[in-house]
Amino acid sequence: MLDDPGLYGPRRPLPLRVGPVPGESTGSFVNRLAHANGLSLAAFLDRVGQGEASAYPERVEKYPQSTEMYVNEAGLRYLAVLADLSPVLLQRDLPSLGAGRLLAGGPEEAAEWRWPWEPVAGHLVRYCPSCGDDLGVGEAVWLMSPDSWQVCLRHGYWSDDARGRGPGFMELAELPETVTAHRLRQELAERWGQAGEELFADSFQVAVYWWTRMPDTVCWVRRAWAAGLDAREMRAAPLVIYPEAAELARAMLDFERAGQRDTTDRSRWLAGVEQLMAGWGVDVAEGRQALLVWLGRHRRGCSRRPVRRAEAGCCLGRGTAGSRPGPVR
Repeated sequence: MLDDPGLYGPRRPLPLRVGPVPGESTGSFVNRLAHANGLSLAAFLDRVGQGEASAYPERVEKYPQSTEMYVNEAGLRYLAVLADLSPVLLQRDLPSLGAGRLLAGGPEEAAEWRWPWEPVAGHLVRYCPSCGDDLGVGEAVWLMSPDSWQVCLRHGYWSDDARGRGPGFMELAELPETVTAHRLRQELAERWGQAGEELFADSFQVAVYWWTRMPDTVCWVRRAWAAGLDAREMRAAPLVIYPEAAELARAMLDFERAGQRDTTDRSRWLAGVEQLMAGWGVDVAEGRQALLVWLGRHRRGCSRRPVRRAEAGCCLGRGTAGSRPGPVR
C-alpha cells in the first residue's frame, strides 16, 4: 500500500522509480512518475502538499506541453522522497526546481505547489522520441528549454514548442544546411563561451527581422516545405533561418575579432554581409536596417569583443527583433 503523506509528508519512495531526463520539465517528470506507479496526477499531487493545477488536474495531465509545475522548498523535499532522489539531483536535472524558481516559503513551511497554465520562463519542447526510446522512458518527455526549439544531431530531429499544431517533429534529413548551422552554433558556444552565444542571439534576431518582412524568400520557403510546414507559419521561422543566422554569426565574429570600428571598416563589413544576403536571396535594401542597428551598438572605441571561456565575460549588444534564444545544448 502506498504511504499516506500524513502531517510530515511522505515517509518512503513510491514503489517504481523513474529517472529524470536532464532538462526535463517538472510536470513531465511528475506525470511519468505518477503513471509508472498507477496514479492519476491528482492522486500523486496529494502526496506533494497543497496547491492548484490550473483548477483542473485532468486538463494538466492531458496537456503536458502547455503547463509547468513549481514547488516550494518543502514541496521539493516531498518530491525527492517520492522519487527516491536527493533534492540536489532533482534540481540538477529539472530546471524549474532550481533555487531561483522555488516558490516562497522556507523548509519549515507547509509543502506547496503551483501548476500555472503558462511556464514562468522558458519553452516546453518535446524531447527527441528516439532518444526517449534509447532511455526506455516509455512515455513522451517534455523539456524546459531556453530556446523554443531543440535539435537532436544524433537522430536528425527538430522539435519545438508548437503545442500539438502540425507535426510534432521535423526530420532534418532533407535539411543538411540546418544541421550544419547547429554544429556551427555549438562551435561558437564551445570556443567563445557566453560571447559566442550572445553573437548567435544577435544574428538570430537579425534573421528573424528579415523573415518577418520577407517570409517568401526562396530558400526559406523551400526549407519550410521540406519540413512539412507552411512557409508563412511563425513556427517555421527558427528552422528555416537557422543557416543564415549561423553564417551571419560567423561574420559578426570576424567583425568583433578584427577590432576595427572606424567608418571604413564598418562599411567594408556591411558590404561583405550584403553580398552574403544577395547570395541567400534576401532583399538587401529591405534587410540592411537591422544590420545598421547592430553596427550602431559596436561603434569605434567599444571594448566588446569575443572572449574565450578562460577570459573575462562580455555582454554584446542584442539584435532588434525576435525572441532571443538561450544557451546552446
